[in-house]
Amino acid sequence: MTPTMTRPLALVATVLSSLWTSAAHAQDLEPPPPIAPGSPSSGTSSTTSNEADESKDSGLGLEWVWLNGDIGTAFVNMESFSSSSLALQRTSSSGPAFGFGAGIRLIFLTAGVRVTDLQLSAFNLWEINAEAAFHVKVWRIDPYFGVRGGYAFVGDLNSSSVDLAAGGSPSNVAVHGIDVGPMVGIDFYLAKYISLGVDGNAQFLFIQRPPVPIPNVSQLPPQAQQMAQQQIMSNPLYQESGSSVGLGLTLTAHLGIHF
Repeated sequence: MTPTMTRPLALVATVLSSLWTSAAHAQDLEPPPPIAPGSPSSGTSSTTSNEADESKDSGLGLEWVWLNGDIGTAFVNMESFSSSSLALQRTSSSGPAFGFGAGIRLIFLTAGVRVTDLQLSAFNLWEINAEAAFHVKVWRIDPYFGVRGGYAFVGDLNSSSVDLAAGGSPSNVAVHGIDVGPMVGIDFYLAKYISLGVDGNAQFLFIQRPPVPIPNVSQLPPQAQQMAQQQIMSNPLYQESGSSVGLGLTLTAHLGIHF
């Protein structure tokens, strides 16, 4: 074979050998590892919701509805309720407090309603309040502060609370008004759905009462009737309504349920 013919054949053989070597090397290469979902290179954005953040921190996740029942003590000072306005003999009173609340939560804000019974030594004060609070949850600890206010009323003002005329009996005086004030508290989550906490609520009480019904003194002797009628005419409790402002403080512990 002439040199002019062997030279092209050698070139072809060299090219084929190079292609064969490249193909064999490509087969020996391993495929790249799969990209995990949520990584920056995957094209899928990472989870940035509040639920993921809370789950990472405490495992509690978001909540939407809360319920709690509380028990504690209350004190009301009616020093500004002078005898010339509400005719109260006892201007301060304390006793146990019981309540129940329910509402909704949107991340760090809560709103709800609460019914509280202040079983004071002088009278029974009921409160039906709306409340709103701002929460700063850290792990399982959830401190908060807010405001609470609504309607307050008293059923019976008994004889130890009002200055009744001689021969009179305890009257069913519908004392009512509004209460409003700041609150502060803290909850500790025992689990995702259950918490224990304490709560403090200061109150301004704006209370009114109508005139007390005039008692029936007809069963008294004539001389006693005359004296009783004089007392009734001179007692502002029977002649005019009264109103004023008082202060209250309620401290409670509560058990909460969260969904």
